[in-house]
Amino acid sequence: MSKLIRAAATSQTLSLAAMEEASRFGLRDADIEHLFLALTIDAGIGGQVLRSLGITLDVARSAIEKQQVDQLGSLGVQADSAGGRIVYPETGGYDWTERVVAVMREAVSGDRDGDSAAVLRALLDEPSGLMTDLLERMDVEPERIIDALDDAAAMIAEHRRTAGEQPTIHGTHTAFVPADPLDVWTLLADGERLAEWEPTIGEVVRRDAATGHWEARTRTVGSGGKPLKIRDGIRRQYAESVRSERPSHVTWHFTYPDEPRSNARVVSVDIEPAAGGAQLRLSFGWELHAGRRRRRVMGALLRPVFRFLCFVQLTQIAGGISRAFR
Repeated sequence: MSKLIRAAATSQTLSLAAMEEASRFGLRDADIEHLFLALTIDAGIGGQVLRSLGITLDVARSAIEKQQVDQLGSLGVQADSAGGRIVYPETGGYDWTERVVAVMREAVSGDRDGDSAAVLRALLDEPSGLMTDLLERMDVEPERIIDALDDAAAMIAEHRRTAGEQPTIHGTHTAFVPADPLDVWTLLADGERLAEWEPTIGEVVRRDAATGHWEARTRTVGSGGKPLKIRDGIRRQYAESVRSERPSHVTWHFTYPDEPRSNARVVSVDIEPAAGGAQLRLSFGWELHAGRRRRRVMGALLRPVFRFLCFVQLTQIAGGISRAFR
């Protein structure tokens, strides 16, 4: 994976989680503390290092709320800093603050490759002093995080020297969810709850007793309440549970019965225990209709587009699963 692609993927994942956290407080600008919260649930090295040091989502949220109470108290203002539920992407108009933009820019400067470890290093160097104060409240010294990042980088470098760089597998994504693996599996395996995490499904209507398929309606409202243009042929979906192994795996197969020549979607999730929650390996792909498999030249030309669309689908699915537990 190139530095550009890695940085773009990290930015997309962290942006989604940070803006979700900002939305809990009715904010439209995701700031330093929201980026830090996003890192605590990141599946990459940055998130793994934080959780290994006991910095989970709940721990970080508590420290940030106390920090905000103290800051308001110093101004003579008493307020409840507890956040509400996540309302992103129901609401729109979110963006980074300038100092977060500076952090993200620093994460790709020099020999930093823009992954979550690089973002965490850049965040620790952020000059406002907010991170220093926040870490003190959690009784964690910045040097401990840096040492853990250095150790992880050394292990990765050694692995690459001995095993070689692994080829990129298109249509897969790794995510972390701050929830018990069994609870995650229970959500994903339940057909009635598909709309809670699968981004294209607006509601589940019924289960067909004969086939066992779930009938669902395609989502018609996008981010910020914006209506989506949905063709008549794909307003209805069938969802089939292809494989379900409690509590470690689910696979769903999605089709559009009113448009039989459309491509089917397959979503698989492997669930493993991890510090502070569950580590997910998601796989997404399209099953091309037989009449479209012959278009090899056009398919080769559009392959980068398909890869990007797979990535978008995977990050949306991962975000939906994470939101269900936050």
